[in-house]
This record gives sequence, structure tokens and C-alpha cells, in this order.
Amino acid sequence: MVANLKERTYKNGIYRWQLRLFPSIFILSMGKIGYGNWLKNRHCIPYLRFTRRQVSFPAFVHLRKHVQINYITLIATRSNVQGIKMSNFYKRFLFISLSVLMIGIAGSRAHAQNFTLSGTIADVQSGEMIIGATVFDPSSGKGTAANSYGFYSLTLPAGSYIITIQSIGYQALIDTLLLNGNTNRNYKLNTAQIQLQEVIINGEEDGTQGGRNPIQMGIQKIPLKLFKSIPAVGGEADIMKMIQLMPGVLQGVEGTTGMFVRGGDADQNLILLDEAVVYNASHLFGFFSVFNPETLKNVTLIKSSFPSSYGGRLSSVLDIRMKEGNNQRFSAEGGIGLLSSRITLQGPLTKGKSSFMIAGRRTYIDQVAKAVNRTVPYYFYDLNAKANFYLSAKDRIYYSTYFGNDILDLSSVRQDTSSGKVDIIDFGSKTGNFTNTLRWNHIYNQKLFSNLSLIQTHFRYNVEGQFSENTLRAKSSINDIGLKADYTYYKNSTIQMGFGASVVNHYFRPSIVNTSGSILNYIASPRGKLLSTFESGVYSWVEQQVSRAFQINYGLRLSMANVTVKNYVGAEPRLSMRYLWAGAHAFKLGVSRMKQYMHLVSSSSFSLPTDLWYPVTDSIKPQTADQVSLGYSKRFEKMDTDLTVEVYYKKMRNVIEYRPGAQLLLNNNYESELIAGKGQAYGLELLLQKNAGSLSGWIGYTLSWSQRQFDQLNNGKPFFARYDRRHNISVVGIYQFNPRLSFSATWVFLSGARFTPPIGQFGITNSGYSGIDVLPIYTSRNSIKLPNSHRLDVNLIIKNKPTRRWAGEWHLGAYNAYNRSQPYRIDLRKDKNGNYQYYTQGLFGFIPSIAYNFKF
Repeated sequence: MVANLKERTYKNGIYRWQLRLFPSIFILSMGKIGYGNWLKNRHCIPYLRFTRRQVSFPAFVHLRKHVQINYITLIATRSNVQGIKMSNFYKRFLFISLSVLMIGIAGSRAHAQNFTLSGTIADVQSGEMIIGATVFDPSSGKGTAANSYGFYSLTLPAGSYIITIQSIGYQALIDTLLLNGNTNRNYKLNTAQIQLQEVIINGEEDGTQGGRNPIQMGIQKIPLKLFKSIPAVGGEADIMKMIQLMPGVLQGVEGTTGMFVRGGDADQNLILLDEAVVYNASHLFGFFSVFNPETLKNVTLIKSSFPSSYGGRLSSVLDIRMKEGNNQRFSAEGGIGLLSSRITLQGPLTKGKSSFMIAGRRTYIDQVAKAVNRTVPYYFYDLNAKANFYLSAKDRIYYSTYFGNDILDLSSVRQDTSSGKVDIIDFGSKTGNFTNTLRWNHIYNQKLFSNLSLIQTHFRYNVEGQFSENTLRAKSSINDIGLKADYTYYKNSTIQMGFGASVVNHYFRPSIVNTSGSILNYIASPRGKLLSTFESGVYSWVEQQVSRAFQINYGLRLSMANVTVKNYVGAEPRLSMRYLWAGAHAFKLGVSRMKQYMHLVSSSSFSLPTDLWYPVTDSIKPQTADQVSLGYSKRFEKMDTDLTVEVYYKKMRNVIEYRPGAQLLLNNNYESELIAGKGQAYGLELLLQKNAGSLSGWIGYTLSWSQRQFDQLNNGKPFFARYDRRHNISVVGIYQFNPRLSFSATWVFLSGARFTPPIGQFGITNSGYSGIDVLPIYTSRNSIKLPNSHRLDVNLIIKNKPTRRWAGEWHLGAYNAYNRSQPYRIDLRKDKNGNYQYYTQGLFGFIPSIAYNFKF
């Protein structure tokens, strides 16, 4: 905090310091112990550092009330700030001045006019906007949070204020201001370097909008500061693997990036990258995600109480925002691992006005194999880029893009020794995503903010095969073009409103098959239908602080989908409530309805190129889910730890499954192979999280049930879903020995996934009456579960001694450190006595890793 104020110099022993005097800068520290005792109580005397031009406060603000006067106590850290004893003259002067000042302010505010403080909050080093930073007035307990583009607006009565601006991972900023008119003030925060040891943050601070206790339930901000420290396969951090460690999120096949959230299916997750939908979020058949870790700025997972601005999926929203680029200086960072390498470049186009970010990543396992005379016919690569331009104080333009491909190329030459004939076998596939987002932010006034987005998404796969004179080509694609307008209106300090609309035109080409040669006698060459779906939605929401303890968010989304011969319209109400009790306890309720107008046609637990997205039709209706959730949270200040407990119940309708004996390969009429049913999921989630100190991490636990029911399956009886896992435990710990050495470990326990085993066989005469066909006999659907699994992953980080221009760190780790088999499938084998037995197959054993990350 800097103020151009009149200076006075005081001496006390060996200390010589200066204080700039101004009424609004005085810090009052009074409690029930009385004014005289307050001056004698060393714990309540502010420890302040004074420099020639700056007054800095190394502490947070703590709010209390005494009689009719609002006042604050500023407590600093003894460990990094030296105390200064006050002279008797200064004590009397400070006491009299502050008493007169605060009584005057308390009386004047009763009839004050309201004015609005607004602006942006950014990172001082990079100039990037900080999402979710809070602006808080301790005297009234009112506050707000910066939106996804760093804009905030707070309306308060006229008067003098001491405002705190803070965000997790940044040093808190304290600003004094005289609010006698609408005021625009842009703040810049410094990254936190030293962890304070004695900090008081009253639980009532959670009453701020967007603070530690947001109204919505099931919202998980992914701590990116811890993200790169967590062990990962190949030593490369993967955001999807970290999300799987959160309660309520289950993985599919071991080691893959699939998400099954609160009993939902993999296609019921809305994954957004800078507002563009990512249809295939994985590389290497699901073992890596498409998200380059160096490009990530903010990651938010929403599992319930969905804001009305989101729609189109049933189970979750994963909102990922890319870095904007450093507009102050050029920098680069990257990493070299066993499986892939990456680099990210960013810097200003015009310093302080515009910036860019570009990042690339590629696997080189195919090139390493060539060096040792081996063949690995696979690699992937991706490219991220972003630019933003500061046009004026009210206008800003962003452009971001992502492009990635998975390439598989299998070729061989076979020669018949008897005839000398040469057969060429060539098989390959290419799968890729391409997204573009163009956004315009506009500030109409201190209260109204808008964002207009033009979004394009393209996903496609191509599979090609050649055998002798026969060729086969299979293709599928999705093209989306959409427009979204979003408005936020900050009515006053207790009411915030939003409204908007979105439209998107989906073009589906589910399957195109081209053949040539003699294979034409068996597989025709249909062109493939082009399916067009127009999906739209309008929405509004209101967030209201009814009282200091009670806050509510209510909204409505009206969604629509137009298919060839039918129009679907659905209302999606949303409601969230939070009640604070005794400052430290928060009770929450959330109710929401979601609709989904497309689904994934998949024949495997893996993410395969042949998985198809298919729209609703006149016979396949939209999926619908209603979810109710209750929650409790508490913050333990002394341990800097948060506890969250949630219970939920979700009811789903028109969920999709395959009919028995469905034909999936090279089938253009998938609609005929699908059946619709219903489902339900319920459970309990617990999260104990610590984000600061030498030891950080979290413990997550999920107890859940997920069921399905179809008239055509399991004799119409309910059955457990494929990934119904009763217990899910994740323990994540990161210990910082010193600034250059840290160790992290994750331990995961999972109940086994379910499957339908054969329990016998019977014989039946074949259609030609020439023999007997043996057919299996199965149990009820998904009646047996695989064995439980657990594993330990470790990672040691050794940082090089940083220089002025270079910082590097080594990651030495291991996946599945004690080599525990992770079952993912069942084989039925016959023993030497002719009896059949089940054998579980493990996918991964012990995998060591080494990687080097750098930044300059």
C-alpha cells in the first residue's frame, strides 16, 4: 500500500522510522479488554514495517464488532517482522485521533450514499488476470470475487475504507480509499513467497462472494501450485490424473484419463478449453490427456449445483482456462521426460498492452525405438496458442486455439515363399481435435460486464487399411460452430445477477466407409449420413446475500435442440443455498437439473478412435438428470485446513446402452442398436485439504452406489453400473524439506469394477443341423466385481540452484512403487483337470520415471 502522505519521523532506541499521517491509514486495534489495556497488550500492537515511500502490512485483516463502532485488528508475523515499541506521546496521539475518526465514520455511514468500486485484479509479474480473487471490506463484511476475466465490482456506502484484496497463492494487499463517488481501481498482486506463521482470518471472511466457501456445492478448484509436484506416469504432470484423485471422480481402466463422476458415464462430462468443447480429451488411447501442463491457468471441476450458464451434460463440467501470456517480459518453460517433451513460450507483443503464449508437445518414443532397431508405430503431438489485446480500459480481445493429433502407422510386407507373391499390409489411424475461440470483453460501466465468444470445434478420426488389392477407409467427424453472449450485472453489494444465451450448430458425420477390391463383396461403401443438430440455450441467475450468514443462488436455463423431424425443449432449474453458523461452519444445499442432447457410442473401456458421438433423434430422446446434494464445510484456521462433506442423490432418465447382440463395427445405423433406460446414483464424499505449510495435500474418500435399469436388459431388473465402485480413497501428500528439495506421494484404493461372467455352457444344434454350437450362460448383469486395487506413487523433486536467467528441477519418481497388480480384465482359463477358473489381468506394474523441467 502506497500513500503520498505527510511524513513524521520517530526514534526509538536503534530504530528510526517514518510514518505518513492520514486519517484513513490509521489502524485501530481495540477489544473487550479496554482501550488502556489494548495499548499495553503487546500481542495487539501492530507490527509495521516502514520505508521511505511505502507502508507495508505483512498480515491479514481480522473483523470484529464492539458496541456501535466497527473496527479491525491487524496482526503481523513475529518471525519476519520486528516489533517497534511506541512512545507514550504517540500512544495518546494515536488513541485520540482514531477514536474521533471511527466515531465520525460510524455516524456518517448511517445516511451515506452508495457508490461502486470496480476494476481488475492481475498478477504483477505477468500481467495476467487472476480468476476468483476476492475484494473484501472487513467493516461491513461485504465483498465480491473477480470473474473469469479478472473483473470485480463492489458497491458500498460512501466513506473511508480499508479494503483487502487476496487470492490463494498471492500476498494479500490492503488498500485504503475514500469512496465518495464511483471509483475504478486496478490491483496487482505479488506471488506469495513467505508463508506467514501468525495469521488470523476470521471465519466470517468466508461470507464474501467467491471466498473459500462459495455458494455452489460440488465445485473443486484444482490447486495448480501442487499439480506439478504430484507423481505421474513418465514424470509428466497430467491434470486429468489429478482430477481422478478428487472425491466423486472415478477412473475407468487403470492408468487412463477417463472420468466417471458421481455415477455418470464418460460421455456425461462437459470438458471446455477456453469455452470450446473438447470431444476427445485423451492421447495414447486414454493414457495421457490433451492438456499441456505448462499452458494451464485455472481448472475448475463442477460436480453438482451447476451454474445456469453451463449446460449440455449430466454429470460434471471441467472448465479449463489457458494462460494469457506474460505481457511484461519474455519467458520460456518446458520439460523433457521419458515419453514426451514440451516447451512453452510467452511474452509481450506490446508491453503491458498485449501478449502471446504458444506451446508445443510431442512424444518421441517412435524415434527412440528406431535408434535401438525397434518399431513403435505411434506418436502424438499438440499445439496450444493464445493472444490477447488490451484495446482500452473497457475492451479486451482474446484469441486461443488448440490443435492435436494421434497417429498410428502399422505397415508390413509379407511374401509367399511358394508363389513368390508379395502382400503389403498397411494400417493406420489419425485422430485429432481442433478448437478456436475468439472472445471480446466489454465493461459497459462499473456494474455491467459482458463477454461475447465465437467458438469453433472440430473432431475427427480416420482409419485406413490396405491388404493386397483391398482397401478400407472409415471416417467420422464432428464440426461445431457456436456463439455465446454472457452478461454479469453487479446490482449492489448483496445482489449479483447474470444472463446470457448460447447457440451452436453441430454437424455429425457418424461413419463414412469406403472400400475397394474384392472386399466390396462383403462391405459396401455407403456415403454416411450428415446429421445436423441446432442446440441453443438462454439462462439467467441471481446471487443474493440475504444476510451476513445466509446466501442464495437461483437460476434457470431453457435449453433447446432441433433435429431433423423433432424439436426438444427443456427447463433446467438451478438452486444453491449456504448458511454460515458461528463463523466457521457452513451448511449448503444444491438442486439442479441437467439435459444432454448427444451421447457417445463406445464399445470399449478404452478411448478408441472408433468411438462415435451421436446426436439425439426423433426416437432417441435427450438424457436428463436431477441431482440433490447437501454439504457441510469447516475451516481449521490453526492448521490452515478445510474439511468438506457432501451427500448426493442423482436420478437419470433416457441413459443409453447397447441392445444385446448389437452390431457396432462398420454400422451406419447406430440408432437401431441403442436402447434407453434409467439410472440412479447416490453417495457420500469427504475431502480434508491442506494447501499451505511444509506439509500439504489432501485426503479424499467416496462411498457411492450407481445403478441402471433397462426393460431389454437383465430381465428388466436393476443392475449395478460398470464402474460402480463402492469405496474410493486417495491420499496425497507433499512435503517441502527446503526451497530446493521436496517429496510427494499418492496412495489410491479402489473397489473393483463390475463385470458379467459366464457360469456355464449349453449346446444347441446349429442352423444347418450339421453340428452343435456351444453357447455361454451368464449371471445377472454386472453381478461380480473385480478384486480391489491399490497402489503407491512417489516423486522426488530436486531443484537446481536458480540463477538470474535459469531455473531447473529434476523429477525422480515411480508409478506403482510396490508393484501391485492393478486388475482391469478377467480371463477364463481351463486348468489341467478341465475345470474353468477366472484369472485377473493386471495392466501396469512398477514404472520408474525421470524428467527435467526448466524455466527461463
